[in-house]
Amino acid sequence: MNYSIEEEKGSGSETTPLLQTGPTSEGRCGLRLKESCKKVLPLLMVSGAGLIFSIQAVLSKLMPIPPGEYVFMEATFNIPFCLLVCFHSGVNISPPNPLTRKNGWFWGRVIFGGLASGGKILVVRNMNIGDATAIIFSAPIWAGLLARIILKEKYTIVNLFAAIFGLVGIILIAKPGILFHDVSNPGQSTLPWACATLGVSIIAAVSYVCVRATGDDVHPMNFVLYTAIVELICGLLINPAMKQAIVLPPCNWVRGALLACGVGATVANLLIVRGLALENSGPATLMRNWDTVYAYIFQIIFFSVTPDWISVLGAVLIVSTALLQGIDRLVDISCGISF
Repeated sequence: MNYSIEEEKGSGSETTPLLQTGPTSEGRCGLRLKESCKKVLPLLMVSGAGLIFSIQAVLSKLMPIPPGEYVFMEATFNIPFCLLVCFHSGVNISPPNPLTRKNGWFWGRVIFGGLASGGKILVVRNMNIGDATAIIFSAPIWAGLLARIILKEKYTIVNLFAAIFGLVGIILIAKPGILFHDVSNPGQSTLPWACATLGVSIIAAVSYVCVRATGDDVHPMNFVLYTAIVELICGLLINPAMKQAIVLPPCNWVRGALLACGVGATVANLLIVRGLALENSGPATLMRNWDTVYAYIFQIIFFSVTPDWISVLGAVLIVSTALLQGIDRLVDISCGISF
């Protein structure tokens, strides 16, 4: 029988090893473990950021200083750590030109994000932490609606139901007297401050829309740095408006807590930026639901205020709507129905 040279080359006898080698069972287990860690790590980052923000809210409520002074001092400690991270990472911190369209969205995100951060401290001081956090967490609901109006993005039937049920949840938490005549409302969750908290949530939603419009043209740390600068300015403006002076707190524990809040703000923002970069927005959004859980736990532990079942039902509605929107991003449960 005659064999051609091409057949001998094509047989692969010279290039294929006689003994096929592959990863052992232990090696495969190690690879699966590494893959699982890669999937879980960004979700833990986002959840950890929520825990830090909740601790900050508790500390800001416990400190015997005005809210404007807290915003100013926290930003004062936050900015140096942001600069340190930027210099270490080689990030260009020069301010973008506000005259271009893309940079205009960047400055919109920075301004509205800074206002939302400062406003959050103000409302937390005058409401129960759990109720305030639950209302603020409705920001993703309003972001979808604003993105449809401003950016002409798709608005699904799930987004519509989320907005409706989210608003119902806010009403249950606020408990307006016209609807709840006989319901006792422990703590400080009054209707005016609930409306103010809703305003903070909508401002945060506008900042989310600005982030979407900006895209990937700006490094995330620039957002963190300039947002802290806006918070610093807000603190400078709030104190004179409330006829209060900015002074260094006399208590050592308050100074240490302010330093911890400044460092925590940088770490939390870094965790969120990194977590969102490593994971899809859907699962990452779902992990932000832990913010409300942390807030209610800390409210019970540190302030001995147990939320009533109506507030809990309202918080569950808001969290469920956020969960529903996150699931819709993953598996498209809206069935293509959009507006």
